[in-house]
Amino acid sequence: MSQQLRILHLEDDPLDAELVESTLIGEGFDCDLRVVATREAFVAALDAGGIDVILADFALPKFDGMAALEIVRHTCPAIPFIFVSGRLGEETAIDSLRNGATDYVLKNRLSRLGPAVRRALDEAVEREERRRAEAALHESERCRLQLQVELRYAAEIQRKLLPRNYPQIPGFEVAARCLPAQQVGGDFFDWQEVCPGVWGFTLGDVMGKGLAAAMLMATARAALRSVAHNRPEKALRLAEQALVTDLENSESFVTLFFGQIHAAARRLTFVDCGHGLAFLRRASGLVEELTPRTFPLGIPVDLNFQEGAAIFATGDTLVLYSDGLIDARPELALDNQALARCLAGAGRAQEMVDRLLALPALEDNLPDDLTVLVVHCTG
Repeated sequence: MSQQLRILHLEDDPLDAELVESTLIGEGFDCDLRVVATREAFVAALDAGGIDVILADFALPKFDGMAALEIVRHTCPAIPFIFVSGRLGEETAIDSLRNGATDYVLKNRLSRLGPAVRRALDEAVEREERRRAEAALHESERCRLQLQVELRYAAEIQRKLLPRNYPQIPGFEVAARCLPAQQVGGDFFDWQEVCPGVWGFTLGDVMGKGLAAAMLMATARAALRSVAHNRPEKALRLAEQALVTDLENSESFVTLFFGQIHAAARRLTFVDCGHGLAFLRRASGLVEELTPRTFPLGIPVDLNFQEGAAIFATGDTLVLYSDGLIDARPELALDNQALARCLAGAGRAQEMVDRLLALPALEDNLPDDLTVLVVHCTG
C-alpha cells in the first residue's frame, strides 16, 4: 500500500487483535491499527475521524458488532465495515450484510482478510467516485435551473426595454417585433421623439446571441438614447465614444441603423453603421437602397459616420431588419427585392411586419435573433 491504512478494530482479545494486524502486514498493508473494546471508546474513535476501514468482532462482553454497525450506518456509512469473528452463522452473516456490513471473515480463515479489505477499499473508492459524479450532476442541474430562472428574469427585463407602445406620428404608422434565438438576445429596436415633430428610430444587432449579447444590447441602447437628440452623424459619434471601451473589452461590435424622421417634411436622415439590412419600398413596389454605409460600432477605423437622406411619399415604407430574417432560411435567397415583393398589397405596418416574420416559419427554432421594424407613410 502506498498510504498507511487507518483501521479501527473492535476487539476485546489482544491476541486476536495482534493476529489480525500481523495478517494484514503479511498481506502488504501498512497498518495504523487502533483497537477498542467498549462502546464509548468505539464512538470516540469514530468522532476523531480519519478511519479507512472498520473491523469488528461480532460479540463482546458489553458491546456487540451489530450495535457498532448500526452506529456506523447512521454516522459514517461510507467507511467499509468488515466483521472478523470466531463464530458467525450463515443466517447472522446474511443479516449483517443486509444491515450494511461490507463483508465478514472468520477468525479461523484469516487468509480471506487481506482480499476482503482490498475489495472493501476498492468498493469504497467506487462509491465515492459515484457520489462525486452524482453530486457534480446535481450541482450542474441546480446551476442549469438557476440559470434558466436568471435567463427568464433577463428576458423579462429585455422585453421591458423594448418600446411598449407604437409612436403616434402624424402621417406614419410604425410596427416592430423582436424574436430572440435564445431567451435573451443581442437584437433590439427602439424609437423616441427626440424633439418636437422628430422621431428617432434604431434597429441594432450585437455580434453573437444569448446573455452576453443582451448585456451589450442594453448598454448600446442606453448610450444611443442619451444622444439621440443630435443629428444622426453626431449621435453615432458620441455613442461610439461611450461604447468603445466596452466593445473592445468584450471583443464585440454592433451593427445598427439609426434614423430620424421629420414628420412634417416627410424627411428621413440616417446613418447605417455596417448594418445594410434596410431599404425604402416605394408605393410603386420599387426598392430604393439606403446609402451610404459606414463601419459597425466597435470596428477600429478612423472614419466619419456619413449621413444619408430620403423623402417619403404616401404609400412608401421604410423596412429595417436583422440578419436573422435571412439566416433562418438561406435557401429562400431572401434579399431586399424579395422582401419588398412580400409586402405587395399590405396596407398596414403591422401586417407588413407579420408577413416578414412569417417568411422563415421558424419562430421556435431560430438560428439567430430576428428583428423587423417598419415605418409606413400613410399620407
